[in-house]
Amino acid sequence: MNIDYQLFKAVNQLAGQSHWLDQFVIYFSKFGPILFGLVFIFLWLAPTENKNKNRQIVLFAFTITLLTLGVNKIIELIYFRPRPFVTHDVNFLSDKLKTDPSFPSNHSGGSFALAIALFWRQKKWGSILLFMAVFMAFSRLYIGVHYPTDVLAGAVIALIVTMFIMSLGRYLAPLFNWVIGIYNQMEEKFIGKRNQDFTIKK
Repeated sequence: MNIDYQLFKAVNQLAGQSHWLDQFVIYFSKFGPILFGLVFIFLWLAPTENKNKNRQIVLFAFTITLLTLGVNKIIELIYFRPRPFVTHDVNFLSDKLKTDPSFPSNHSGGSFALAIALFWRQKKWGSILLFMAVFMAFSRLYIGVHYPTDVLAGAVIALIVTMFIMSLGRYLAPLFNWVIGIYNQMEEKFIGKRNQDFTIKK
């Protein structure tokens, strides 16, 4: 616990030294999850030759993230750890004074779940998201809302869940392909109707 706190303090003491850095970290910690989401929305909608493969990746990532957050919630119900600002004098930069459990970190868990899921299938883009997930974990210490073991636990849980879900890939893939097939049919009907309406108006 002492090492955990010392590592936390080493990162958190960086806060307050630069207004611009503080603002960047604050906004990334707050809105970073939206950036992760936009990546997967792009993967789903991008009109590429591998669109079905990309959509399957999105469904895998969505499943992994939901399960990761579910495991986190179960742990929170069993074990309550106060957040750093509750028991220590910290540089607190968050605009929300949350008193829910600090362990494990949902921001870290969700970010790593999406990043690892993408990295599992696409190393290039997955590497970028992994870098963002590491920075997300860093940001949670920087603004004073999590300990290092909180964000590390989130990352480990995400990795274990990813390995579990991917081991079931041959069973889940047909289900995901069925969902993708239904979406593709709806998309084709919508695009066809839109093109028909555009032709009539023209």
